[in-house]
Amino acid sequence: MTINSSSKLIKDLKSIPSPVFYIFAAVALFSAFFVMGFNINGVFAALFLLLLTACACADINAGIVPDMIVIAIAVLGIVSFPVVEGFTMAGLISRLIGVVCIALPMLLISILVRGAFGGGDIKLMAAAGLYIGWRLTVAGAFIGMFIAGIYGIGLLIFHKAKARSKLKLAPFLAYGLATASLFGEQLLLLASLGMY
Repeated sequence: MTINSSSKLIKDLKSIPSPVFYIFAAVALFSAFFVMGFNINGVFAALFLLLLTACACADINAGIVPDMIVIAIAVLGIVSFPVVEGFTMAGLISRLIGVVCIALPMLLISILVRGAFGGGDIKLMAAAGLYIGWRLTVAGAFIGMFIAGIYGIGLLIFHKAKARSKLKLAPFLAYGLATASLFGEQLLLLASLGMY
């Protein structure tokens, strides 16, 4: 590891701790174990939510999504797959599609519209897709973008931002992904019932 990369890592990790992080980390732990139970699923859910909280706080504090946190989410996805689901081809395909189903369109939009999405947001969605699969990744992206849109409109209405202002997206994506990971199957079921 070079001096530049180690100093970047230290700077990235220093961007996470804050009172907001500790409050939301406690909420994340409680939510994961309350919804998933005190078992291996609860442990993986708790780790995922803690990593999402770290991403959100780093973006709020320093405007970055640390690569080490994104890598940790991807590793969590790889490790959790055989442990939680057992190795199935359907699960593997779901996770591989999850890597690209939101991240790739975000990347293409960013190429066409410079600065539409940050690289950290794109990497976060790819890593999360590896952990929760494509259906929950799509649900999480929808929830996060919807809330971000409402927040952005509110900022414009109350003249707190201009139309070209940049919005820190990672906290909204983290919220959407956390909600989808805990309640996504129920939300997808409700959405499918609403279609009939």
